[in-house]
Formats: sequence, structure tokens, C-alpha cells
Amino acid sequence: MQYAPTMIVRLIDRLNKGFIMIKKEKNRKFNLKIKSKNIDPAALFIIKRLNDSNYEALVVGGCIRNLIMGKEAHDWDITTKATPEEISGVFKEFKVIPVGKKFGTVTAVIEHTNYEVSTFKKNKSVQTPNLFEDLRHRDFTINALAWKDGEGVIDYFNGLEDIKQKIIRGVENPCKRIEEDPLRMLRAVRLACELDFKIDKATLQAIEENSTLTKKVSPERIRDEFTKILLSNYPRRGFILLHRLGLLRFIIPELQKCAGIYRENFREGEDLLEQILDMAASLPPDLNLRLSVLLYNIKSTSHLDEKKEAIVKILKRIKFKNAVIKKVTVLTKENWQALNFSKKINIRQLASRIGIENLEDAWELKKVLIKGSRSSERFKLDEIERAENNTRETLQERPPVSLKDLAVNGKDLIELGCKEGKELGKILKKLLEIIIDRPELNKKKILVKLLIENEENDR
Repeated sequence: MQYAPTMIVRLIDRLNKGFIMIKKEKNRKFNLKIKSKNIDPAALFIIKRLNDSNYEALVVGGCIRNLIMGKEAHDWDITTKATPEEISGVFKEFKVIPVGKKFGTVTAVIEHTNYEVSTFKKNKSVQTPNLFEDLRHRDFTINALAWKDGEGVIDYFNGLEDIKQKIIRGVENPCKRIEEDPLRMLRAVRLACELDFKIDKATLQAIEENSTLTKKVSPERIRDEFTKILLSNYPRRGFILLHRLGLLRFIIPELQKCAGIYRENFREGEDLLEQILDMAASLPPDLNLRLSVLLYNIKSTSHLDEKKEAIVKILKRIKFKNAVIKKVTVLTKENWQALNFSKKINIRQLASRIGIENLEDAWELKKVLIKGSRSSERFKLDEIERAENNTRETLQERPPVSLKDLAVNGKDLIELGCKEGKELGKILKKLLEIIIDRPELNKKKILVKLLIENEENDR
């Protein structure tokens, strides 16, 4: 087919317009011209106050990265020439928290919000701290960005290009940056999961070579990065990276042992670690749920006799709060394979064992097992729909599942002639079993009548 010259011109014009539109769409994702209106007002106030006191100050780090990417900036960090003592003097009428002072950081509290203000980072050989030295000692190029009113974004280490290319790269020498703070190894993995970025080869190699430095990091700092990886959109990728880079063995060695364990019911070529991570990734981003999945299979890889003991030991080692430990141990003490949500009686029995407040979470964990089973998709959907209806209806009905839900209590039984002590407890538990089976019987008159009839039968 031949085209007339005018048609060719129109076609080229259309293609050019299309190319320009695509280019505009691509550039629209990045805000390269950050203005003062994009900066948090309190952060601007801190910068202006320091600048007016003859101390150079700029917004720096992840908040600038997020603004460039069109994301919401949460934590606003300020870097300045001023020392912690000078910062405190400038903001003497405000609350200034000296936590981190020995590392050159204080926290200024403005309008009930915390803002970290840090003295320029520098090498020991540098006499006068400055912005360039500060940024060259940041962890990654995408975080080694600063913003100054009137100048905009300052990028000495090609961080803007790395954001465009979706790459996490250590600033200048990744090994040196890791030696300065070994937590940066976990942070690289966390950022890869949160931002959907790749870690460049040199940084990956530096992490692998320095993985043993993880032992120098406090458990609390490890826990915080570990949690963010677990709750990210790509937890599977994160934990595979932790495993391959040699970091997981210093965090949860028990989970590391799951690698290389194969079972008949797994997908072809997938080991126990990958199976666990698939399950975690398919759950809602809830800490208790995802931790429960990670730790449920720990018994098969642990020398400890009791699964509960192993789980508590691991969670305490990583310094999780007691509330998390309690919740996870409750959710993992049941045999998930044996849990039956097809009948309401079974659901009520489960709620009685684990507490009705944990019922929804228990169902989420069971649902993950169903989805990962080898049953047909149609059978899975039918099973899930039936179970979800039963669970939802049970929660709406709020059936009696604990002793405090009974229409009678110990005082009532004593008035009926029952003796205090273990026997009283046994009677209440027996009544609860009856009520779990038939919730409609949970009325004081009915329970008293059952109790009297039972005593007469015993005579």
C-alpha cells in the first residue's frame, strides 16, 4: 500500500505527538522541581530559623526521594552545619530531645511532631563539615539528596538517575557505607521491597561480603527493618534476598534452615522456605498474621520439643513486644490442617480455645492453607465461600464461648448448693460445653434446670 505525501506527513506528526505525550507521562511521575510549598511547614521553619542564625540547613534524605517519586513524605530530616548544642540553643523555647546527641542528632518537637536535626556527617580527616561530605556518607544515592530553598534539589551522586532507573546503589563505596552502619544492609533489602527497586551488583556484593557485621546491630534496630520487610508489598522478594545475601542466618536462623527442605505436596522446585514466603505474601499486611506463617513450621526445623517454646524464644530474641508474642503463640498453637470452618459448632469450639477476638485471624491463616492446597480451584472457592459465611455469621451472632459468657456464674451455683473449689470449675466447664454445642440454651433458668436434673440423675 502506498501513502500520499500529505498522509505521510500527518502520520509522522501523529507519531511525534504520541511520543511527546508518552514522554510527558513518563516525566510526570517525577517531581524534579520541588518548591517550598511541597515542604512540610515546620521543616521550613526549622531551616529558616537555623539559616537566620547563620547555620546552613537543608531538608535531606528519604523525604526528598519520596517527593521526587510523587509519594507522601512522612519523616522530615534536616541536616545542618550547627552542632547539637548550637541546635538546642537556636530552639531553646522548644522541646529538644537529646537522644542521638552523641551521633550528632537531636529531635526538635514542633507542634507535637518530631523532627530529626543532624549535624553534617563527615570523615575524621575532614576539618570543616559541609553538605558534600554529609551526603557522601549517606547510605544510598537515592537518599543522598538535599533540598535548599531557592536552589531546589541538590544531587551530587546521581541519585535522581538511580530513582528513574529504580536502582538502590551505595554512595561511592558500598563497603565503607556498610562499615559505617551495618544496618544499611537490611535497609537496602527493605527499600527494594517498599519501592520495588533493584539493588545494584556492587552493593549486593558488598552486603554479601559484610553480612557477618549484622551481629553488631542491636536487636531492636534489626526488628524494625525486619518488620518493614515483612509488611511490604514484596515480602517474598525481601526474605529471599535476606537468605541469599547471608543475612537471614543472623536474624532467624531457624527459618534459614527451611531452605532446601522439599515435600511431596509442594510446587515443583519449591522448598519449604519458598512455600512459607508464598503464604506470607498472600496474607494481608498484618504483623501477627505474617509472623505466624513464618514461625508455624519452625517446629520441624528446631531442636526444641515444643513449638510454642521455639516461637517465644525467637520473638523474644528479636525483641518483639509481649502483645505480639502472646498473639502469635495463640495463633500458632492450633493445628491449622485440622481446623474445620465448614460447621459452626467447630468454629465455636475453636473460638472457645483461642478467644473469639482471634477467630478472624485464625480463618485468614486457614484460608492460606486452602489456597495453597492441591484441590481443584472450584473446590477451593466453594470451601472458602462456605467457611467465610460461617465465620462471618458466627461473629455476628456473638455466641457464648467462654465462662464469662455463661448465663450463670460461680456465685449462682454456690447459692444452689454447689461447693467452692475444683468441682465448681468442672461444673461450669461442663455447662460451657453444652452451651457451645447449643447456644440457644444459654439462659439462667435453663442452665439451673439442667444442673438440678444432672444432680438428680447422679443420685
